[in-house]
Amino acid sequence: MVLSLFFMSAPAFETAQPLVKKIYCAGPLFNAKEREEMEQIAVLLEKSGFRVFLPHRDGINLADLLDSFLANGVPHSKALDILNKAIFYLDVFKVLDSDGLILNMNGRVPDEGAMVEAGIAWHAGKAIVIYSDDARSLVSGNDNPLVMGLSGFNKLSDINKIPQAFKAIFAAGTSPEKRSDLGTEGLVSKGRQILETLSTKNNSKAVARDLMQLLDR
Repeated sequence: MVLSLFFMSAPAFETAQPLVKKIYCAGPLFNAKEREEMEQIAVLLEKSGFRVFLPHRDGINLADLLDSFLANGVPHSKALDILNKAIFYLDVFKVLDSDGLILNMNGRVPDEGAMVEAGIAWHAGKAIVIYSDDARSLVSGNDNPLVMGLSGFNKLSDINKIPQAFKAIFAAGTSPEKRSDLGTEGLVSKGRQILETLSTKNNSKAVARDLMQLLDR
């Protein structure tokens, strides 16, 4: 016990080391190619010095645990209920415990679970980087603006640039939301101004002019 206490206190005499930033990997995981790409992203981040949580690698394996529950006589519906809650609580904790989240939007449509995780991360003020090299998009080459706004309307198409994007955000010391000089109150104010413009202007040219003044950077 004495030795344990000694070793626990020893780091106090060492030079403080910078905390390693933790990144949550959010994206599609439903086939081998999707998992391979997510693992590639995780490895790139880890090689750049980040700690990473990759759900299918570091989280709960639903299939294995479900079999264990069933083998112990737990009814199928009860086992699924327990495991679904465990996955939800663990993933929410890991998102909130992370410093940033990488959102992989590749796929015919972005992964629903990843969208929820990204929304939680944005609301919590985490750094968010969006990646996609998929030509498919929501409207005329544009991605969903409600998703793109999570990263300050920035998106990477080069997977190798993901670590550097996080390093730039952390070096600036601010989240994408704060870097836009808005914050939650600013976003609400902008939304209110846009609503007033839409409700008071009687032609599209006037609306376009006001939106240019309000939003053009």
